[in-house]
Amino acid sequence: MNLPGVRLRRAAMASANPMATAGRDARTILKEYPREALAVLLLIAAAMLLPFRLAPIAIFPVPLVAWATAAAVTLSSGGWTFRDRLTSAGAPVACYVFGGLAVTALRWAQGAADLGGLAAEYFRVGEIMFMVGTAAGVFWLAYRLLTPPRPRPR
Repeated sequence: MNLPGVRLRRAAMASANPMATAGRDARTILKEYPREALAVLLLIAAAMLLPFRLAPIAIFPVPLVAWATAAAVTLSSGGWTFRDRLTSAGAPVACYVFGGLAVTALRWAQGAADLGGLAAEYFRVGEIMFMVGTAAGVFWLAYRLLTPPRPRPR
């Protein structure tokens, strides 16, 4: 069966070390782990929705709903260890909170004492930090799919 891009895949894998990749590439990962691929795509979608000011769903912003869905799918996936799932699902929120606080504290220390300005700065920087945390979580999950951890000896 000729799948789309078979020549490109063969050309890309021709120089790959099969011992290093264990015969795994993006196509085989997508076929073996569809829920994990969906979780990664939802995390990316949550970060990409931040710059757009979409109408909230009930009282919740759309990126928050997308992140909550991505976190639920990530936590229910079996392709990663629980620590990897929890770390990657929580990284965007942790970066949002702590990154926003760090930058706001720096601004406050520089003399920007206006509370409204500090709050606006926190939310502006928080969105960027959310994207940074999402990127870190996505790269970690992709890395763990490509090179799963070795089982611990008992």
